[in-house]
Amino acid sequence: VEGRILPVVPGGGRSVGWTADGIAVPGPAETVGRKLLVQLKGLARDRLAAACDEYADRLGRPFDRITLRDTRSRWGSCTSDGGLMFSWRLIMSPPEVLRYVAAHEIAHLEEMNHSPAFWQVVQRIHGDHRPYRNWLREHGADLHRYRF
Repeated sequence: VEGRILPVVPGGGRSVGWTADGIAVPGPAETVGRKLLVQLKGLARDRLAAACDEYADRLGRPFDRITLRDTRSRWGSCTSDGGLMFSWRLIMSPPEVLRYVAAHEIAHLEEMNHSPAFWQVVQRIHGDHRPYRNWLREHGADLHRYRF
């Protein structure tokens, strides 16, 4: 989660909790994956929405909606009507990587391509994107090894 390996440990009560020891998930073993997935998707939505709001403000262009999916071929996309789609698995990457992908998709609100002008928009609203793009190339496939 957010670039850290956290153990999943048994938890008490009714809701998933974050502890110093890991992620505490209550209930029987057969429900742990589902509860953890719901928690991770919610966290991904919160982090992506905050990043998209920030970058959209910097760009001066609003987006319409955010959708989360479990895609294997792309980390995000942007439609011509301002719809943003992201892989919820970005929550497992370091926070800077998630923020880069948010900036990348927000930049498409101005440039619906990957031209030099597009990359200038990314640079303007985010800064240097190369380390984060490289991280995804090198480690992105690892995010798909986790099953819930």
